[in-house]
Amino acid sequence: MKMSKKYFGFAGAIWIAGMLWAPAVRAQVVAPHFGSRAGIMRGGGGMMLPMLLRSANLTADQKTQVRQIMANHRAAFRDLFNQLRAVQQDMSTKLFSTGAVQETDLTADNQQIAALRSQLAQEGLKVVLEIRNILTTDQLTSVAQRYQQLQSVREQMRNMWGTQQPTQ
Repeated sequence: MKMSKKYFGFAGAIWIAGMLWAPAVRAQVVAPHFGSRAGIMRGGGGMMLPMLLRSANLTADQKTQVRQIMANHRAAFRDLFNQLRAVQQDMSTKLFSTGAVQETDLTADNQQIAALRSQLAQEGLKVVLEIRNILTTDQLTSVAQRYQQLQSVREQMRNMWGTQQPTQ
């Protein structure tokens, strides 16, 4: 079966929404880690969202609604990401300069990065909730069952490898 560009665009949009939503939720449960891969490596829900939605078997109308939801939030995401990139670049410039750098030199940038990440997480949460609201009861049940299956597999892998990770 040939995958269409629309499907990949749809899956990518869902993945982005999930990636933004998952760190906000996980930040409340798990201690912060250095780097963006930490949330992914520790099982952030954003990586599973497209797979879980796939198990919902969205109708053509629902897929259209999801694309519209993503389009409605695209400008906000773009603006927030642009602001975040600019502040991160400013911080990097300071960190990798030849001059002395003190913690106080980076505090404002660090606070602004945290605020922007929080805003991105909030925007992502809005998207995920809007998408969730278009699912039927049967679709929500299907997604919940698939999520439980994935959690079970994850737990089996942790037990098999002896990895000590906090339960979710």
